[in-house]
Amino acid sequence: MDELPMAVECRLVSYDPESCRLVGEIVNVCAEESVLDSEGKIDVEKLAPITFDPVHNVYRNLGEVAGHAFQDGAKLK
Repeated sequence: MDELPMAVECRLVSYDPESCRLVGEIVNVCAEESVLDSEGKIDVEKLAPITFDPVHNVYRNLGEVAGHAFQDGAKLK
């Protein structure tokens, strides 16, 4: 994995040629030790992933943490 510190293997579940929509199921994830935290989980900051923005046709870096799932919403009740 010289080029990719993490790889996600998927199985094709469905494909709609009219909309080019793919649906897949993740069946395996491989990651180099250099992107893992002390518990063996993928550390997003070490991985430094990028994503494609099809609206602006650019690649973007993932930003900082915006909130914590479930915990922040529970505080609003």
